[in-house]
Amino acid sequence: MAKIDLNQIAGKVQDEIRLLSSTLKEKGSERFSRTLSIALVVPIVCYFMVYARARKRLNAVAGELAMARATATYLDTYKDLKSRLDYSYAMLPLPKDRANFLSDAVKEALRAEGIVATDFQPPSDVEVPGGVVQNLNIRMRVKFPELMAFLTRMESSKPVIYINNLDISKLSEPIGLNDVSCGLSTIIPLERF
Repeated sequence: MAKIDLNQIAGKVQDEIRLLSSTLKEKGSERFSRTLSIALVVPIVCYFMVYARARKRLNAVAGELAMARATATYLDTYKDLKSRLDYSYAMLPLPKDRANFLSDAVKEALRAEGIVATDFQPPSDVEVPGGVVQNLNIRMRVKFPELMAFLTRMESSKPVIYINNLDISKLSEPIGLNDVSCGLSTIIPLERF
């Protein structure tokens, strides 16, 4: 390893400074004014043209890198939440089906089970942030096995239909029939993320 002699370097720097000051005194500062002004302007221009631009770009890249690191840190959590959200959206009706989905699904289930509704009210919409909740009420007279088949069909439907309320009253005439009032609903998201 080479030894650096600081005293020798300091001596050379002092010699250069003495030479510079003696030359300025001897020749005059007017003779070197152009050179001195250029020597003062060049470092300032270099700072703003080279260093400041590079520093600004370096800061931007550092910000992008920090964002990429944060994204990588939470990527698995994001993917899990996104897949759950997509699954939930797949279980709900599309906004284009808003007008007829619930009533058509209930009519089809009634037809499939051979049930005739005594009262079938059209769906009502309740606006909620980001979507619409549709509610539909029906009344019917059915035997218990037919009711169970209808409710099973409603609960297993895709898109999802929820059974909000169910009131069953046993009828005395004819034997085996029940008077049923059923409230059904579904959620239609209008905004998807």
